[in-house]
Amino acid sequence: MVNENDIKKKLRSKAEAKVKQMPDTKLDLTMEKARTLMHELEVHQVELEMQNQELREALHLLEDARDQYTDLFDFAPVGYLVLDDKGVIQNINITACTMMGVDRLLIKDKPFSAYMSRIESSTLFLKLREAFQSEILKPFELQIKRNGNGKFTALIHGTVTENGQGKSICRLSMQDITEIREAEAIQQKHEDLQNEKENIERYLNLAPVIFLLLDNEYRVQLINQKGCDLLGYEKHVLQGEKWFEYVMPAKNQAENAESPLYFRHKKLLSLPYFESEVRSENGELRLIGWTNTTLKDKFGQTIGTLSAGEDITERKKLEVIKEKYTATLEETVKERTKELSEALEAEKKINELKSAFITIASHELRTPITIIWSSIILIEKYTEKGEYQKQARLIDRIKSASKHFTSILDDFLSLDKLERGDLRINRENLNLEEFVLDLINDMKGISDSGQQIIHTHNGKTNIVQDRKMLRHIVSNLLSNAIKYSDTDIEMHTSVTKGKLIIEVKDNGIGIPKEGQQYLFQRFFRAKNVEHLQGTGLGLSIVERYLELLGGTIEFTSTLGKGSTFIIMLPLD
Repeated sequence: MVNENDIKKKLRSKAEAKVKQMPDTKLDLTMEKARTLMHELEVHQVELEMQNQELREALHLLEDARDQYTDLFDFAPVGYLVLDDKGVIQNINITACTMMGVDRLLIKDKPFSAYMSRIESSTLFLKLREAFQSEILKPFELQIKRNGNGKFTALIHGTVTENGQGKSICRLSMQDITEIREAEAIQQKHEDLQNEKENIERYLNLAPVIFLLLDNEYRVQLINQKGCDLLGYEKHVLQGEKWFEYVMPAKNQAENAESPLYFRHKKLLSLPYFESEVRSENGELRLIGWTNTTLKDKFGQTIGTLSAGEDITERKKLEVIKEKYTATLEETVKERTKELSEALEAEKKINELKSAFITIASHELRTPITIIWSSIILIEKYTEKGEYQKQARLIDRIKSASKHFTSILDDFLSLDKLERGDLRINRENLNLEEFVLDLINDMKGISDSGQQIIHTHNGKTNIVQDRKMLRHIVSNLLSNAIKYSDTDIEMHTSVTKGKLIIEVKDNGIGIPKEGQQYLFQRFFRAKNVEHLQGTGLGLSIVERYLELLGGTIEFTSTLGKGSTFIIMLPLD
């Protein structure tokens, strides 16, 4: 801050020096003129003092503005640099110095290109030359060295102006986008893996044989549509189940659970080929011939088994019939030996063609499946070891995408059953608080970190209702609330006057008023959620389930403030 006394002393000295240089003049002043002159001098002195006060206040304001500009420049969230036409750093803020890991006193008056590779410095040179010619610097990216800690990717923006001396300078802003680019690369890898998985499943669904993928614990990780059609199960029912326990004929389950035969069945997967009976959903037994391929990662560790199965039930029955027919009707067999031989030969050729197809398909599909599974296992191993920490996000995204893919399939399957009228109400006793607690635990897998579902309940807890339909209804409302809100979700249940009332409230983005009338139509999605994942089927299916159960659904929503859905179900 400038000292006012020092200023006054300097002005006084300058004034006295100037008066000494002026020629002496003898004034003929009367007393009256002297008084008038004195008065004018006093007025003039007051005016000068007022002007000096205004100048001092202006000086203080300028100093405050300078300090504010300095703080804004130095502590801005992005890096700022000022370069001359040679690329030499004229000024740089603290944020940019922190990014580059260099002290400001050491970096000023040095070329900016000294902190990047030769290729990157050439890029900078060309961009600056173009900018000083056209006075426009288009945004571009540079790889900049970070002192003692590798390098980072910077997004550069800038403009060309003149400084106080009329010289052209380039003012740059620098933003560290390393994490953004790494996230984009991880997202691309995830999308590639997901596309590869979808392509494989599409090919498998076209195959005329069963394709079954089991992990090391013999749990079903993948089964194609042919397998589901043959056994009568939905994919989501078999997903994650232990194969030998779930499809083992009921008459053998008790024996196999405690005998060496159980373990021998598991070891069958190590054989190139074996035959076994499986139980379909309706209890029918089918005999399947399996061709197996062991899947290993690049370290030679077994990660699962891919089996291709052919239904040979009818063929085995025909073989038994042929044996009986041969034993009882020997003469007829002799007469038709030639025809049967030809038929058997033709059948053998067909079986050979099928076996060849299974072998080729197994070989061709083994490589992409091995890549997918070994990649997932390696990512998890690296995460456990603390390496490639950001790979954990990829694992979460793969799991999240898989859950989302399963959810979409569930929606379409539920819609198909509703359309065909195949759904039947199966009411049973259930504890409402335990039911809700189990559902909330399942929702944790899709909720954001720190996001909670707060549940309260009034009335009795034991009710009679269709568990599956109620779970589908409530989980759909909770997943929507989680998806469209960043804060906690409020859920209140009550049982009163023979009715179950469920209220789900969020403080999320809300539903636009013009779209609320179409909310329960199939495939409808509000304009403010078009960028989020979803099929537009969830609430349509919820409404259909409620119609079956004799219930109703109401909602209120305010754009930007959240939504509340209220379900009422009769308990009689």
